[in-house]
Amino acid sequence: MDMSSERQTQSSRANGAKSRGPLTTRGKRASSRNAITHGMLADAIVMEDESEDRFRALLTALHNEFKPQTPFEESLIENMAAIRWRQIRIWEIEKAGLQFNMTKGHVMVMNAMDADAGTRKALAFRQLGDDSHTLDLINRYESRYERQYFRAHRFFLEARDRRTQKPFCQTNPATDTKQ
Repeated sequence: MDMSSERQTQSSRANGAKSRGPLTTRGKRASSRNAITHGMLADAIVMEDESEDRFRALLTALHNEFKPQTPFEESLIENMAAIRWRQIRIWEIEKAGLQFNMTKGHVMVMNAMDADAGTRKALAFRQLGDDSHTLDLINRYESRYERQYFRAHRFFLEARDRRTQKPFCQTNPATDTKQ
């Protein structure tokens, strides 16, 4: 696990610990279904070698931050969690491809293993880019996931704004004067 993932996990746990839980009957009812819903989502998203607990922590952190109130808002939060999880996965794939080329000596230059780490990374990156479409695919998926994440985020904020918006009240400035 890299440091940013560890910090993110610790931050999610700390934020979750601050939560006092739902206070309303509606909130308690919705919260009681979270374990079932989160479990089904985790089964659909998390691969065998990945941590369901980390995925659930991510989903819980998003729930705690955004506090969805409707099934549509809930679905957008689930989309954001799934997209973020896939984005992390694609970063892991990129790292693994580079690491494989660096440590297994697949960088096709003489004495590559004797080179400094920066040079080995550059050569591994070049080989990964030159010999396959791997980096192109990684970049395409990373961009796609980022767009999807921010689109879901924007839709969530718009849905929440519509839900919390006060009804429009027309006034006539000519007749509404204070005396």
